[in-house]
Amino acid sequence: MKRLKLQVIICIALLYIIIGNMCMSVHAAELELEPCESTVSDPYKFKISYTWTSEGKAIESYDISESGQIVITFPNRTIGVFDHDMNFQYQLSFENSGAAGALWPDDNLLFISLRSNTAVVCDKAGSAEHFYTITGPDNYFFKVVESRARNQRSDSYFCTNGSGGNNPLVHYSQYTILKRISEDGEEKILYEASALHTILEIGEAVANGLFFLLIPQFELDLFKQNAIGNCMV
Repeated sequence: MKRLKLQVIICIALLYIIIGNMCMSVHAAELELEPCESTVSDPYKFKISYTWTSEGKAIESYDISESGQIVITFPNRTIGVFDHDMNFQYQLSFENSGAAGALWPDDNLLFISLRSNTAVVCDKAGSAEHFYTITGPDNYFFKVVESRARNQRSDSYFCTNGSGGNNPLVHYSQYTILKRISEDGEEKILYEASALHTILEIGEAVANGLFFLLIPQFELDLFKQNAIGNCMV
């Protein structure tokens, strides 16, 4: 009798573990995380807002939770949280140099910083709860965080640009459209960036690229001038 009770307890414990793992987003579960401690309580300066300041901006990455919530990372260092029908819930802003994104491990967000290979669990109040070091898989940001195609239950999700380029293996720095395809094949556009925002963001990216291309030439010209000046002394 005691042995039977022990077996029942073990089975219940195993079932609890399995259900807990199933509730974790399949995308967040692909990351290999090791708990770590941060010397700063809020290194990314998270701030929560109930005003959507990123509306119309392009999409850098997105994810879908088990319950159907949608999270989108925008170029202006903000993360928007929406319900299944894209009704705005709240926005999380952050400070980070380099690429960043967000996934759903459960009902709380998992903020990802590529530069530091750090993941931070944020609660619904925008507070950092747990810190992790991301140890894998290789090229995790491209394969997991920036994945263009995601499946959640019977729905499929895909981000694209209006001009085409629907190959899920080809990634772009930004996207303009997020759409959902239901089990019966019905396609719905959930979010579409405005043309004005897209043009401005592309222009900013080009300007930044030209700036960094011109720096080496400027330094070379300055070096030549200094060298000539030294030779004349």
